[in-house]
Amino acid sequence: MTEPLIHTVLLMTIPLLGATVGLFLWRKPKDLKSWLLLVAASSLITIGWTSGTLPAQSGDLFLLLLLPLMAFVTLLGQPIHGSNAAPWLLTILFLGVGLGALATDSSSSMVCFLLCLGLVGLILFHYRHQGGSDVRWGIGMAVLGMLSILIALISAPPVSTLAVVIACAVALPLVPFHKTYITSLTGLPGNLPAFLALLLPIVGFHALLTRLPQFPIALSQTITILALLGMLYGSLKALAQFRAASVAAYGGLVFQSILWWYLAAIHASTPSIVVYLSAVGVATSGLLLAWYMLRARYGEIGLQALSGLAQPMPKFAVAFSLLALAALGMPPFGVFSGFIGLLLVPSFMWSGGLIVVIIVWLTASWYVFALMQELLFGGVRMVRRHEDLRQYELASLVIVLVLLVILGVMPSRFFDIGAISALQASLTESLTWNE
Repeated sequence: MTEPLIHTVLLMTIPLLGATVGLFLWRKPKDLKSWLLLVAASSLITIGWTSGTLPAQSGDLFLLLLLPLMAFVTLLGQPIHGSNAAPWLLTILFLGVGLGALATDSSSSMVCFLLCLGLVGLILFHYRHQGGSDVRWGIGMAVLGMLSILIALISAPPVSTLAVVIACAVALPLVPFHKTYITSLTGLPGNLPAFLALLLPIVGFHALLTRLPQFPIALSQTITILALLGMLYGSLKALAQFRAASVAAYGGLVFQSILWWYLAAIHASTPSIVVYLSAVGVATSGLLLAWYMLRARYGEIGLQALSGLAQPMPKFAVAFSLLALAALGMPPFGVFSGFIGLLLVPSFMWSGGLIVVIIVWLTASWYVFALMQELLFGGVRMVRRHEDLRQYELASLVIVLVLLVILGVMPSRFFDIGAISALQASLTESLTWNE
């Protein structure tokens, strides 16, 4: 075995072995949480140690580092309780599969993608009674994604290209294949929604990279139409929600649809895409993590039953306000920097779709600010015993905010995925020859 292959196997083995050992600590939640935090930190350190031999560009390396970091953060913010043992172990299991999808070669990466969707489908089936009416659609879309990956592995373009796009549309949500993403963020327990809000889009985007240059014109036009419809649909659904998790999930669909629209336009990856993808995932994860902290205190309640938290929970109010501003795309956070970077890429041609993007962004300001205003500054409807953020909860949200600021100010060369499309390369060569 070559050294890069050994290091790749090591990256997957640490989380998978850590989850296996964690099974023996199932009835000791405090020890289990400490152990899994150590496993996530070990994965992060291992990626940094083996970065020189991994077959990845700087953008790939950043996404690899981001997964164990966010696994650590989402675990850190969890209260110590026996009911959280299963979500904690599943988080580390997902981490191992996700690292395999990003660090291995093309065929092995697709197999890990298949395992990821299969695991999501199984978990949704297990928790189907608390996932709402859409959970069956979520399971069905996960199965469709798995079948698409199998077709892609045994077929040739253009069939394999279409199959990969469908599978990626399940993880990196695109209407009408978005239900797995939505139900994963709204119907699963513990920190799983917060982690999957980042893992699923990253794995889907990574699988899509190698197929971008192969997009035929008809497929690109279809993706553009679906992305624009997804922006409008997600905005309307977010406006109609009464649960913060649902608002965050449909908001994530809107901003990920913007990414699909952009990818269909330029057929390539740029550093700004990595910044935007990461920032949207981290911001959505942060909102879901903050909402779970309220659920751990007050149970599963709607927005209308919980409001006016700014005075009794000032730490939560400050952290949630900053997270909402980051998710909305305000500077200096990464969503703003990533989106501006998308518009400034020379190969991007401005079109009428940008008008729809502006409209849905303005709509996002409506439902995000409405969510923040209702939770923090709405009238107190019921007398409750409030408890502000504990130290470990505050630390997890602070790490998320710091990461969003880093994404907003770090030079773009650190996110160069190194995957310029063959189309752009041929165009550049043609222009050089003509000169």
